[in-house]
Amino acid sequence: MLTYIFRRLFIAVPTLAVVSAIIFVIIQLPPGDYLTTYIAELQSQGEAADSGKIEFLRKQYGLDQP
Repeated sequence: MLTYIFRRLFIAVPTLAVVSAIIFVIIQLPPGDYLTTYIAELQSQGEAADSGKIEFLRKQYGLDQP
């Protein structure tokens, strides 16, 4: 029984690492950031996004920092 538990734990660690890496890559794949996507969505709906609002949102979400 103890061997079974160790074997399962030994398999679980690499599985979690691989799943975490895959999820990280999927999140990083889309181009741009959240704000770029949001602005494109606003423009597709016909709404204008002025530069003041864009700068405010960049600062609010922390996207103006490197």
